[in-house]
Amino acid sequence: MPVKEISEGTLKRELTNAGEKLVLVDFFATWCGPCKMIAPAIDNLSTQHPHSVFLKVDVDKCQTEAQENNITAMPTFVFYRSGKELERIRGADAKSIEAFLQKHGQAQAFGGQGYSMVGASSSATTATSTTEQAGDKTRIEKLATEKFSKLNDGETTTTLRLRLPDISAPIQIKIGVQRTLNDVRQFLSTVLKRNFEFIEPPATKIKVEDEIKTLIELKLTNAMVVVRNI
Repeated sequence: MPVKEISEGTLKRELTNAGEKLVLVDFFATWCGPCKMIAPAIDNLSTQHPHSVFLKVDVDKCQTEAQENNITAMPTFVFYRSGKELERIRGADAKSIEAFLQKHGQAQAFGGQGYSMVGASSSATTATSTTEQAGDKTRIEKLATEKFSKLNDGETTTTLRLRLPDISAPIQIKIGVQRTLNDVRQFLSTVLKRNFEFIEPPATKIKVEDEIKTLIELKLTNAMVVVRNI
């Protein structure tokens, strides 16, 4: 069954209409690199599982659905049956998604052992991309440690998790609570070398004029912040 992108306020109706069929909901964002990377694999899986329902939810257009389902990272894939959540998978993990479909879907291709619907070349590409992302994550976190290791006397630290466009796992930065989001912007500008904006999940844009406030003032201690390309 082809992947269907829904509009805001229609997810519950789609889940009801699906009845007892297995439903896979892809919560994505148009600016999310891993979302774009895995999209062809999800399209391929949808054709191989005609007895399951495949839905897409753009978190920027469907903020109600994103909030009601506690979506804090993209992509997030949530499986439902009879309107109840069965499982959720964060990140572009095609192999885990495929395995769940094979185990819980009503129909199995060819009946017996089954086979990989994503395909060997796609799996190899995903593995290579995952390795590259892990290397980028480690490099950026190391640079952040060097940048933000110096603290004011008596200043406490917090962990700021940054969801970058092309890395599925969040970057974790240990930073002083008196630092500002503008400090983080200056650091990321040297790393990313592109224009971006900060989003507080699921889809609240942080105003540029508020970036001069401290992390405490913005209530971003131990928080997740999405970095979106513009």
